[in-house]
Amino acid sequence: MENETGRFSGSNVSMVPAIPIISFTICVFSAFLIFTKRPRYPFDSIYSVFTIFLAAPHLGHLFVHRFEWGPEFLDFAILFPYTYGPLLLLYIRNLTTENENFKSTDLLHFVPFVILQSVLLVRLFFFQPPEEGFYPHEWHRPSKGFHPSGGLLVTSMLVYSVWTFLLLNRHRKNIVNHFSNIDSIKDLRWMYWSLVLFVISASVHILLEGLLFTDLPPENYEPRLIRGVAVLAFSVFFCWFGVRQTVVYTHRELHTFREKISKEEEVVSVEEERKKYEKSGLREDKIPEYLSRIRNYMESEKPYKDSEFSIDLLSENAEVPRFYITQILNERLETNFYNFVNEYRIKDIISALENISEERPNFLRLALEYGFNSKSTFNTSFKKVTGKTPTQYLEEISKAAHA
Repeated sequence: MENETGRFSGSNVSMVPAIPIISFTICVFSAFLIFTKRPRYPFDSIYSVFTIFLAAPHLGHLFVHRFEWGPEFLDFAILFPYTYGPLLLLYIRNLTTENENFKSTDLLHFVPFVILQSVLLVRLFFFQPPEEGFYPHEWHRPSKGFHPSGGLLVTSMLVYSVWTFLLLNRHRKNIVNHFSNIDSIKDLRWMYWSLVLFVISASVHILLEGLLFTDLPPENYEPRLIRGVAVLAFSVFFCWFGVRQTVVYTHRELHTFREKISKEEEVVSVEEERKKYEKSGLREDKIPEYLSRIRNYMESEKPYKDSEFSIDLLSENAEVPRFYITQILNERLETNFYNFVNEYRIKDIISALENISEERPNFLRLALEYGFNSKSTFNTSFKKVTGKTPTQYLEEISKAAHA
């Protein structure tokens, strides 16, 4: 029901502010956690800015609702979503691309946001709009049909969602050449769900804008509540997993904590790895020597028993450039670093199974002892190498022993 002042009475008035309060609190607290994090990486700074900007529209709705500020302030606050797509892209790019820092050209992503805010300020200070009634508890829609700013925002969100999705897919293809164990922190699988929620949020905007074509009164479907729930779901999910995210590439950790790789050498190695293999400079006559160094180190030191073993450590200790290792594994052995290392682990576990006296060995203990970080990863790798599950393989050994 709507009373004489144009404000809604009933439970909906108290329900709607609860969403921005919850969202604002979660976003600000997440930003605080990241600001106090040590060490803090560049992607953490992007995350902090993102969560602060994510909180801005919620703060705008709270001020308008509590203090009955005018629609101009609300317009200013709800323009911040134009930064969400660019910030999401820059966050993922920094996580998934080695030695990737913020560049001055990245500011171009924020040009639409700056232009729209500038237009708003010019209109506010130089072109005073006619006085009209505005009530914070009302759903304010300026006209029927698509709001120009709303349509542009939805387009921006969808374009950046696709762009980010392509970066994530490229990352998932690349990490098998870097790590011997791949968990959710490294493969960023949580970001796929974040993208799904991000797209759902954009779709909700499309739906609400589309409803403006109809004669359906906004009071019947509570657009603020629907939009708020969609944004809240994304905020909760992104903040929860974003706070837990750490560096992806192990060589970054080596550079930060052990300082064994100079910045100049790191830049050169990354640029070399980006080149086509035929232009990498790897001489055919050097491949047997490099491969021998790799195998000797793997067999003598058994570094793969460390679950955090990475291609950077192999490169450092075998004294073979990392991008050469990737090329040799991919072209000469037709495998990747992840599978190459896990084959060594499985071979050692098979030897242990053949010599073990236990009737029912503890597969999880063996998996952890030889460098796997989960039983599921071990089972998958074991079947890939042997064509059988660990239990099936053990049964075959038992039958052969009693034959």
